Amino acid sequence: MANREDLAPLFTDVAMTSDDANAIVAALRDIAESDGVHDEELQMIAGFVEMLDADLGDSPSKLGKMTPEKLAQTLVDPTLRTVAVQCAVLLGMADGKLTEKERARIVEYATALGVTGKDYDKVEATIVGWVKSGDAAALM
Repeated sequence: MANREDLAPLFTDVAMTSDDANAIVAALRDIAESDGVHDEELQMIAGFVEMLDADLGDSPSKLGKMTPEKLAQTLVDPTLRTVAVQCAVLLGMADGKLTEKERARIVEYATALGVTGKDYDKVEATIVGWVKSGDAAALM
């Protein structure tokens, strides 16, 4: 069972710009499209967009096309890079399983962001384990 520290920096107050947030969500959409978009993933992405617009005071976000290389150019802060990878794994688990196509695309993003090897494995194991446990108490 994961606790808040295990899930950090996800679900913490991480400073990010509108450009950072939009880039992360655009990457999530790209990852979701890797194996065909599922309703759970679309709902999660829509929720992220709504939160971003509310939190950042923007009008409805316009998500452009994203690639791993473009995301790496946009996100230079290591904490934001980790959050992006965590969100990607969380999105992949939105329908209860991380498919091979999703995982491959997530790994492409993680590699471009410098989250590789054991660091990536730890992120994936923590997020997957937490989602499968059904325990949202770590967020309270």
